[in-house]
This record gives sequence, structure tokens and C-alpha cells, in this order.
Amino acid sequence: MVFLEEAGHESPSSRGSMVNWATVMDATAGSLLAVERWRDRSVVTRSRSVAPLRLLSPASRGHAAWVYQSSLGGGFVGADAIALDVEVGAGARLFLTSQASSKVYRRAVSRCRVDASIAAAGVLVAWPDPIACFAGAAFDQRQRFRLARSAGVIAVDAWTAGRIAHGEAWAFERLALRTEIEIDGAPVLADAVVVSPAHGALAARMARARAFATIAIAGEAVAAAVPEIAARAAAPSSAVSVWPWGAVVRVAAPTTEQLVATLHAIIGAPVRDVLGADPFVRKW
Repeated sequence: MVFLEEAGHESPSSRGSMVNWATVMDATAGSLLAVERWRDRSVVTRSRSVAPLRLLSPASRGHAAWVYQSSLGGGFVGADAIALDVEVGAGARLFLTSQASSKVYRRAVSRCRVDASIAAAGVLVAWPDPIACFAGAAFDQRQRFRLARSAGVIAVDAWTAGRIAHGEAWAFERLALRTEIEIDGAPVLADAVVVSPAHGALAARMARARAFATIAIAGEAVAAAVPEIAARAAAPSSAVSVWPWGAVVRVAAPTTEQLVATLHAIIGAPVRDVLGADPFVRKW
């Protein structure tokens, strides 16, 4: 249905394109976000946005810092390229999300790179809204999380069939997503998804599913939540694999609304515990 790459097992059909794309992304100058712990709270100490990205940091109700990614065009247009470096200091907490769904507009050929480092006892929750590629669009995204052993990350990578309400389900050209996690410099996860009609008609291969997500949980700071997350993910629409360093959960749903509801059912409570408050209560 899709090509998946686990650590040390790359798909031959995607290896060349992913390597070339990674080289380009690493050379892209970009935005910077840094969060540090100050007394009993986490605060944004540095924030630099490079167009088209905008970083918004409203006051949070918990002890974590909340940062929303936005853009001037309301999504990815043309050859937009975003590169964001994130630094989570020792003991700090950061909730990194998007202001709305990540739209990749018609015929855009865009890309995004997020490179995050998380210091001792720090935690990053990266939970943006699902990516929606419009007709003819192509989008490449790479996320890398580098953790100290006592740190933690909960990362959600969600995407849909496209602009479904306008009859553009599975009308995009290509979607390539890659997530990498390192703990104390050792790689523990390299997960990639490539979705393209070049591999066969998408509507026929995806059946009723039109929204998907991968959740990666890693690091000692969130290890206690893994059994609860694994138990909540034990459903027909989900699959979970537990590892010594954390877990990976995959979710499929017939609608975006059902996908979002399932994600909240699986990780909503652990995320609230990490952040000290529910960041979704007043998001919409």
C-alpha cells in the first residue's frame, strides 16, 4: 500500500530520491526555536522565523511552552521550503503544533525539515494537524529528533487523502514523510512513508481509509506512558509495536475527524500529563 522504511531497511525504489532530498534539506537555512526551563515553567528563549514560516507562542495554561507553526499563505505554495531547528533545554517541556491543517496547495512542490534536540529530562510533544495535499501537489518532509537518554519525545505524523470535500481524494502527485530518532547519538528509529500513484492507483489500494497517522514515543521521560498508550492502541484500526526505547503506533481511519478522535483517545491523557494542561481545549 505504501513503502515503509525501518532502521537499516530502506525501500530500493525510494532510496535514491530520499537521499537526494535529505541533502537539499540539510542545506536549507531556516528558522530557530529554543525553549528553556525557568523556575517551574518552560519559556521560549529564542524564536526566529524565516518566511513563509511564522512561529506563534501564546501563553499556556500548563508548565510547558506552546508554539504554533503558521505561514503567510495558509499552507505550502509553489516551491516553499521550511527548515526549523528546535532546542529543548534540560528539564523543559514544549508542545509544537500547527495553527491548522498543513495544506499543500495545487501543484506545489514543497518541502519541510524539522531538526530537534532535547536535553536531559526535557520533553517535546510534536503534534501538528494532518497534512492535506491538494491535486497535483508534491510534499517532502523530514523530522529528526535527537534525545538525551533521560529526555522524551511524542511525535505525531498525520496525513489525509487530500482536499476530500472538493473531490480531490488521492489526487496529489507525491507525499514523502520521514521520521528519525536518536538517543544519546544512537539511531533507534528511521521510519518513512512514500505515497504516490506511480506505485499504482491510490484509491484502489487504500480501500476505505482516507486518513493516517504514525505516533512515535521514545525516551526515558515518557517511558511510563508506553504501556497505557499500547493498551489504548489495541484496536482494529491501529497497530502498535513496543521497543526497549519506546513504541510506534500506526492509525488508519475513513475520515480525518475519526483519525483525530482516535489520536486523542490514544495519547491525549499522556500528553496532558506531560504538558500540565490540555492544549486542544481552546485551539478551535
